[in-house]
Amino acid sequence: LLLESEVVVLAREDPEQAFRYHAIEVLKGDPGDEKIDLFLNSSTRRLLSVYPDRSAVLTRAAKDGEPSWRNVGIADPEFEPLVRQILESAADWKKDPAGRTAFFSKHLGDANSDLGKLALLEVGRSPYAEIRKLGGALSRDQIHAFLANFRYIEWHALYILLLAQSDDAEDHQFIMDSFHSARRFATTVQLAAWATAAIELEGMKVIDLIEEEYFSNPARSPKELVEITKALSVHGTSGSPALQDRIVTSYGALLTLSPAMAPQVTDDLLAWKRTEYAARIGRIVADTPLSFDFPTTLRLQAYARRANPED
Repeated sequence: LLLESEVVVLAREDPEQAFRYHAIEVLKGDPGDEKIDLFLNSSTRRLLSVYPDRSAVLTRAAKDGEPSWRNVGIADPEFEPLVRQILESAADWKKDPAGRTAFFSKHLGDANSDLGKLALLEVGRSPYAEIRKLGGALSRDQIHAFLANFRYIEWHALYILLLAQSDDAEDHQFIMDSFHSARRFATTVQLAAWATAAIELEGMKVIDLIEEEYFSNPARSPKELVEITKALSVHGTSGSPALQDRIVTSYGALLTLSPAMAPQVTDDLLAWKRTEYAARIGRIVADTPLSFDFPTTLRLQAYARRANPED
């Protein structure tokens, strides 16, 4: 919101109009002379009255062609400097997106829960190649404590991937045990993350197991196949050419087991410029013309036209 908005201001209650905001400092853009069209609710008003040194961070972005104001947080002694740093770093991050990941990684596990959650969301959206560089950003104790807290289980993925960068044998065993447990009990909670971490540690061996246990097993659920494919996609994109070759081979078994996975497989093959399965994808579309929506069918057909004559 801060980076995409055209205007960012610090604001407090307008002394001339109760329950309305008045900008006290402009951090980005030009708000103009018009009043801020945003209601100051009672809880924020009380908070600002108790803390006269704090202000609300307001952003204005064009919505449906019309400027729209939004309160994105209270500028307290910890949040306000972060807001300023984000805005100051915007130009650098456009040139070097990895810098954004590095910046927020320093706030992982922050004692301020809001900053810690923001860092978690920011780093979690980063490419796996960048997450790989963050080994040591958190201590083993911090990672294990977070993974033991099931209130945050939906956010465990990043911490699982960070744990995969550990050099500790106990961490490696913990990851492999967790992956094998998910495999045995057919669970899908953070399956993609556990599989990604397992491949990080044991590479080809885990991909062989995935092909045998998932891509050759009709009892596996569609959800399991989707989650496992996410893990392979990550490593096919960020791993070695040899690893990508092995993953492409495993996709052949997946297409045989579940033609419905053709869209996910095709997205990766297109990104990797691999045409091995163009003819097969063409046959899947021809044999099951009503299985995919129109845009997906067009995408599959476009890939199918790349078939080699000998395929």
